[in-house]
Amino acid sequence: MTYSKEIKVGLSIVVAAIVFFVGLRFLQNVPIFKSSYALQTEFQDAGGLVAGNPVQMKGVNIGTVESVKLDLSDQVVRVIFRVEEDVKVPQGSFAEASGFSALSGVKLAITPGPASNPPVEPGSTLPGPPQGGILEQLSDAGPRLVSRADSTLTDASIAMQALSEKVSNPTSNLNQLISALEQTGRNLERATDDEALGNTIENLEAVTADLRRLSGETQAAEDSLSENNLGEIMARLNRSLNKLDRNLANLERSTTNLGEITDKINNGDGTAGRLINDPSLYNRLDSAAVQANELLRDLQENPNRYLDDMTLVKVF
Repeated sequence: MTYSKEIKVGLSIVVAAIVFFVGLRFLQNVPIFKSSYALQTEFQDAGGLVAGNPVQMKGVNIGTVESVKLDLSDQVVRVIFRVEEDVKVPQGSFAEASGFSALSGVKLAITPGPASNPPVEPGSTLPGPPQGGILEQLSDAGPRLVSRADSTLTDASIAMQALSEKVSNPTSNLNQLISALEQTGRNLERATDDEALGNTIENLEAVTADLRRLSGETQAAEDSLSENNLGEIMARLNRSLNKLDRNLANLERSTTNLGEITDKINNGDGTAGRLINDPSLYNRLDSAAVQANELLRDLQENPNRYLDDMTLVKVF
């Protein structure tokens, strides 16, 4: 039995078409004998996505990209992809291109919506990611983060430099505050050695001794208490209390005086306050000392300038 050339050519074309179809679906990672349905999505940037790239959901291949085309009228990239028929994509899902094109690892990733949602219809359009892909977010936020970090470091450097200048400058407010605190501490130390305060403490010790003796006498007089003894004890107790009141009043006046002295020093009142808070006095004393040194130096170097016009009578 012989076959005509037309039949052989037709059979060859059919076999070639079958081989081409099978090979194409194999290369596109699409099941050869399993049906699928088409979906589409839109991006502002394809990110290196091309036809044949896999479609994944939760890291599992569920289909392949069929076409990637640029729509010049809307300035968007339209992507058509196919998903295996037994995989249902729930409503509320979105698609995004992920991976690195330089490593040929770009894929179309589908983030599924809630499992309770009904599946999307074939031919539907899945929205893109809500705020762009991860690389896009990093690319947009990178300059702002760098600028903010640079500004923070610059401010910290300026603050440290200003603090260093304040510490190294003897006339700065910071050093004046430290000096004032040191002076206040010395004043308080001197105040604790004040004679009036010492006398007050001695008086308090005397009152304490009197009260101790009174307690002993009271205990001893419990067995033979009389009206005269009770009156004497009450009189001594009144005298002791009056003495205690006077001592406490002296202590309160001393404390008040000490507070007033400290306030005056802090406010710059009086000689001590001006010495601590007014740097101009120190500057004037320093200037006067410098001028006096210059005058003495000039007198030593040029005595005739000052003695030529002076007679013996004027000198003595």
